[in-house]
Amino acid sequence: MARSLWTGSLSFGLVNVPVQLVSAVRDMDVHFHQVHGETGERIEMQRVAADDGKPVEWEDIAKGWETEDGDIVVLTDEDFEAAQPEKTRTVDIDLFVDLKDIDPIYFNHPYWLLPAGEGEGAVRAYRLLVDVMGKAGQVAIGRIVLRAKEYLVALREQNGLLSLTTMHFADEIRDPQDTGAIPSGKASEPSKREIDDAVALIGELTDDFKPSRYDDCHRVRLLRLIDEKKKGGEIEIPEPEPEPKPQKAPADLIAALEESLAKARGGSGGAKKKAPTKKKTTA
Repeated sequence: MARSLWTGSLSFGLVNVPVQLVSAVRDMDVHFHQVHGETGERIEMQRVAADDGKPVEWEDIAKGWETEDGDIVVLTDEDFEAAQPEKTRTVDIDLFVDLKDIDPIYFNHPYWLLPAGEGEGAVRAYRLLVDVMGKAGQVAIGRIVLRAKEYLVALREQNGLLSLTTMHFADEIRDPQDTGAIPSGKASEPSKREIDDAVALIGELTDDFKPSRYDDCHRVRLLRLIDEKKKGGEIEIPEPEPEPKPQKAPADLIAALEESLAKARGGSGGAKKKAPTKKKTTA
């Protein structure tokens, strides 16, 4: 079972539902140790002072904030405790909104909110909230304190459970204008034919989203290579190819759109990419 990261209660009006929080995702990245390339011995990292190179004990390490003029303001554990939010074991719901009203850019990390505690009362209260939120089809917005930090969260019914997703605050989202405005002017406006072809292409590529269709191909290849090396077999390594240059916009946008549309509708496809030549190396 997934490890509980937090236990508390979900406050819904005068109803308190005992709940526990577990992560809805798991880390599937391939992790490595840093080792000596010739011997395979693990490398040990040490914390040392930048000026004299002397080791610094863990209990002597503090956090510093660099000011605009380059000075360092050292903060102690007591300083951080003074800035902590009010300690609470409650997810307080502020309001309910429609999911379509929340821009996905605000969503951060997903969790499952599960019933906690013993007895049928806790489970019945949880099931009541799940059923009500499922029928309402709305998202509850609230706050939670995790690891001494307050988060804005969105809760909704999913697959018979409550999901909780931490959210970014409004000032954490970069203003689109800060990224550089798209040049305006009649020359940059797409034509009606270009728009119609693009809309038709989207229609041809539209289908139900099925997450199981997609695999982490890099992780699969990496694990296969590790397994082959472990067995002492030969590893096929593709000949290095030059770094591809960013593709430019098509000179004839209409022609590119119509060719893409023909391919999406089952027309003639382009030439297949030649498979790279490979060389063999032993583990």
